[in-house]
Parts: sequence; C-alpha cells; structure tokens
Amino acid sequence: MVAIRNVEIRPATADDEMAILAIYGPFVSDSTVTFVNEIPTPQDFHEKMARVARRFPYLVCTINGEIAGFAFAAEERPHAAFQWNAELSVFLDPLFHRKGVATALYTALIQILKRQGFYNLYAAISLPNDASVALHKHFGFESRCLYEKSGYKMGAWHDMVWMHLRLGQPQENPTQGPRRIDELVPNDISTACAMATALLSGAQSV
Repeated sequence: MVAIRNVEIRPATADDEMAILAIYGPFVSDSTVTFVNEIPTPQDFHEKMARVARRFPYLVCTINGEIAGFAFAAEERPHAAFQWNAELSVFLDPLFHRKGVATALYTALIQILKRQGFYNLYAAISLPNDASVALHKHFGFESRCLYEKSGYKMGAWHDMVWMHLRLGQPQENPTQGPRRIDELVPNDISTACAMATALLSGAQSV
C-alpha cells in the first residue's frame, strides 16, 4: 500500500508531460477506457497538451512528489456555437485508484470551468466503466445518450454513454464566450486547487 502524504492539486506544467504520458499510455495500449489506438509521441502529446491548456484547465494531482493522476477539459465541438461547452477527462495511476484523487481533481476542474463561464460539461464514457459513471453521477452528471457499439477496440465492440452537467442558466443573448484560462484572476485557480487539495488531504487523514 502506498503511503499518502504531501498531497497537491495544481495546474500541470511542461515538466509534468512525461509523467502524464506514462499514466495515459497504458490506457491507450491496454484498455478500452479511451478509443485512441496509438500512444502519442512525446512531441504530439506536448503539442496537444499545450493547445488544450491555452484555453482550459489542465490539472495534476501529486502525492509524495509523484504525479498520481491528471484531469483536463477540452472543446466539445470545434464550432463557435459550441464554445460554452467543455468535455472532461480524468486518468489515474492505478496505484492511486479509490483514494479520492479523481474526486479532488474534478472538484477543482469543475470550479475553474464555472468561473470561466462554461454552461455545459460533457463526458464520453466507453462501457463498461462503472467507476467513471459513478464519479460523474457524484458531481451531478446525468446520462443523456447511449451510442451502442460505437467503438471497436481490443477485439470487441463497445457502447459509449454521453453524460451531461449544466453549470448554470445560459444567457439569452450572450455577448462573449467563456474566458480563456489565462484570463482568469490567478486567485480563482489557486483557490479551487487549494480547496481540492484540502479535500483530498482530509480524505487521507481519516
């Protein structure tokens, strides 16, 4: 059992990229959690992570100085009409499953997205994945659509469920879209991360 100490939720940096990729890679090669079939190269991963982090929160959880998991939001669709939507993802090192890491990461992630002004959050979950469905239900996500046999990976067809969370009531005639992550007051991000860190630290102390 891994001893839990020195817990922190914080924005990811370029120095975290290889540790994040090391967590993500086995989900690509050895599971159907993601329908991605090839592990991205370090350069491709760097470019995608940088592109996502320019607009959305991209967070890591460190425990004992090591990356235990990461979570991020990304655009749900590329068209301007969908700019108030975001799609969420979370991946954990298997050593840190069922320790509250995903809950803490999502606590900070959703709070930051709310401060940015997003209205709709989505999660696309390949089935079966009871843990992910339960995590999203915990935060109020509801199942909206089931795509049967929508992805073929590892020798079998898999269903996908789309889950949705409404963060607030959309304005009738919005004059601007959500703020980019770098347009937030820095305290908005640090406060959300500190609250999530305290949540996770408290969960480990009981």
